[in-house]
Amino acid sequence: MWTRGKLKEVAKAALHRNYWKIVLVSMILMLLGCETGGLSFHKTVRNGSAETITEGSYESGSLPTGKRSVIAVKKRADSDKVTVEMIDDGEFASKEVEISFFEGMIVGFVAIIVFLIIFAIVLAVILALDIFLINPFSVGGKRFMVKSVEDVAQVKEITYGFDHSYKNIVKVMFHMDLSIFLWTLLFIIPGVIKMYEYYMVPYILTENPDMEYKAAMQMSRDMMEGNKWKTFVLGLSFILWHILGTLTLGIAEVLYVQPYRNLTFAALYCQLRNTRVMNHVEIPLYGQYGMNGQYGMNGQYEMNGQYEMNGQYGTNGDGNGQQW
Repeated sequence: MWTRGKLKEVAKAALHRNYWKIVLVSMILMLLGCETGGLSFHKTVRNGSAETITEGSYESGSLPTGKRSVIAVKKRADSDKVTVEMIDDGEFASKEVEISFFEGMIVGFVAIIVFLIIFAIVLAVILALDIFLINPFSVGGKRFMVKSVEDVAQVKEITYGFDHSYKNIVKVMFHMDLSIFLWTLLFIIPGVIKMYEYYMVPYILTENPDMEYKAAMQMSRDMMEGNKWKTFVLGLSFILWHILGTLTLGIAEVLYVQPYRNLTFAALYCQLRNTRVMNHVEIPLYGQYGMNGQYGMNGQYEMNGQYEMNGQYGTNGDGNGQQW
C-alpha cells in the first residue's frame, strides 16, 4: 500500500541525487507541453464591443471601392457602413463604404471559408506535432524520471521514444489519446475517469515499447484499479506548490515544483509496477519483466531476491529500503 508521503520522500531523494539533469528535462517537457496532456485549446471571447470583424483578401472589382487589394473588412453592428482597409499602390488606406446586402453576404461567406481553412491547417499541424513529436518525448521524459527514481538517469533517456519502437509508441499513445477524447465527449467526467485509467500507459511504454496498445491500456487499467482517486488526490496535493510557482513568476515551478511532481508520479509507477511483479500478475513474456528478465522468475526479484520474501523489501526484510 502506497502513501503520498512515501512517494514524495522518494521523489525528494531522487531530486537531490540528480538535481540539475532533472530540472533540465522537466523544463524541456514543460516547453513541449508533455506534462499538460500535450494539446491545449484556448477560446477567447471579447464582450463589451459593438464591433463585429470580418477579414479576408479580395481581388480588384469585388467591392465598389475599385482598389487593388482589400486586406480587411470591418462592420459595426450599429451601422450600415463597413470600414474597408486596403493597400493601394503600396500605401495603406482605410475608408468607410456602403455595400449591398448581397455583397456583404459574399464577403462574410468568403471570410468564414478562409477562417475554417486556416483553422483546419493549424489544427492538423498541432495534432501532427502532438502525435509524432510530443508523445514520444513524453514517454522518454517519463523513462528519465523512472530511471532517476531508481538510480541516476542520463538526459539522453528523453529520446528513448524515438530510438525504441517509435512507430508502436506513436500508435499506442494515439489510441490512448483518442479513447480519452471520445469518452470526454460524454459530458467530460467519463473522459477524466479514462484519463486516470490510462495514466500508466506512457510509463509502461518506457520499459515495454513493443507492447500492443490493447495490452498496454489493459495493464494500465489493472494497475490503476482502486488507485484512480488516490492518484487524483496526489495531483491535488501539489496545488500550493503550483501557487508558489505562480507567485515566483514560474521560477519555483521550473526549479523545483515540476521536477518534484514528475518524480513523485514516477515513484507511483514504480510502486504499482513492483506490486504487480511481486504478485506475479500479468507479467509480459519478454523484456525486463519476462521469464528471464530483471523482474522475472530468474531475475533479481525472484523468491529470495531483493524485493521478495527474504529480500530487503520483503516480508522478512529490514524494511529500511530506499522506497517502500
